[in-house]
Amino acid sequence: MHLTRPAASLAAATAAALLLAGCGGSDDADSKSDKIEGADSSKGKSTAPSKGEGGAKQKGPDFRTSDIKLPGDVKQVFDWNQPSAPEKAAALDGAADYMRAMMHAMAEQDPKDPLLTAHAVPLGDAQEYASYIAGEGKKRGYTVTGTERYYKEQVGELNESKLIEVNYCVDQAKLFSKEAKSGKVIRSSPSDESYLHFELVMQKPSKSGGSWKARAVTVTEKAVKQCGK
Repeated sequence: MHLTRPAASLAAATAAALLLAGCGGSDDADSKSDKIEGADSSKGKSTAPSKGEGGAKQKGPDFRTSDIKLPGDVKQVFDWNQPSAPEKAAALDGAADYMRAMMHAMAEQDPKDPLLTAHAVPLGDAQEYASYIAGEGKKRGYTVTGTERYYKEQVGELNESKLIEVNYCVDQAKLFSKEAKSGKVIRSSPSDESYLHFELVMQKPSKSGGSWKARAVTVTEKAVKQCGK
């Protein structure tokens, strides 16, 4: 199994400036990190079914609930449908908690936030990415405030390596940077930079009852083509 080179991942994180809304963006339209071999993004991918297709009967993990607590001025809206297949539901739940953990790390300005280890494979590309982003916010003196929305989810099939790819769009139009010391909100107008497209490789836990963790991440910024307006 091939892991991405640290330099490639950090370059992607720098270009995307994920979640640092209002701080400007890169001139590059795409920012991507390499994916782990064995996670095929082009085969077996299906959009999650609507809640009326069995989602209400799902007894497995549910992305709509979480123990992760964020500051009162930070909100994450998951406009996703709950998959009926247990493994897909668990993978999507893990992807949601990865985004919650990254937002928590940013809000706390803590690149070593234990939640990142809990929801991303230790020393993997996804953990490195999230830690770098939280570290950039701390270095610049920014935390976050506002609302971030997730939509257009797609959940792939489990492969022989026990990996599932989860793709989704992110709308940051109502998410802003906030100066940690003064509390001043740095507001920016909605633009193409408000849209990101995520591709996560989620890893199945080795033990029953464990949580799926994010292993690899690919981020495309200014993702108007994928995510629309």
